[in-house]
Amino acid sequence: RIGTLETQDVRDIQDEIATNYLGVINVIKAGVPYLKKQKGGILLFTSSSYTRGRALYSIYSSTKAAIVNLMQGVAEELLEDGVRINAMSPERTATPMRLENFGREPAGMLLSPKSVAKISLQTLVSDFTGQVVDVKK
Repeated sequence: RIGTLETQDVRDIQDEIATNYLGVINVIKAGVPYLKKQKGGILLFTSSSYTRGRALYSIYSSTKAAIVNLMQGVAEELLEDGVRINAMSPERTATPMRLENFGREPAGMLLSPKSVAKISLQTLVSDFTGQVVDVKK
C-alpha cells in the first residue's frame, strides 16, 4: 500500500513488513538445513527501491533495503557451508502485480518476466554469493 508513513495504518505496515521481510527470513530459515546438505543456493528478490527511500513507499523501500543487508550477512554466515545466497533487483517488469498497481505502461519500457526468470536461473547456478544482481532493460 502506498501512502505517507503518517497516514498508513499500523496494521498495514506490520503486514507489509511481515510479507516483504519476515517472509524472506522464514524461507531462508526453512531452507538452510537442506541447502547445506546439497551445497545449494537461494535467490531473494529486492527492488531498485532498496537503493533509496521514496516518498509514499517508505515501508516498501526500507524492507527491500533490509533484504539486501540480510542477504549479505547470511551469505557470510553460510560461506563455510558452501551455500550461496544472492538477491535479484530487476527494473520495472511487466507482471500482473505491476499492472494492478501502476496501470498500463508502454510495453517497451518494461522488462519481460521471461528475461528476469532466465537471469534468475543463471544466478541460482552461479558460483557467486552475497551479491545483488541488477537486471536492466
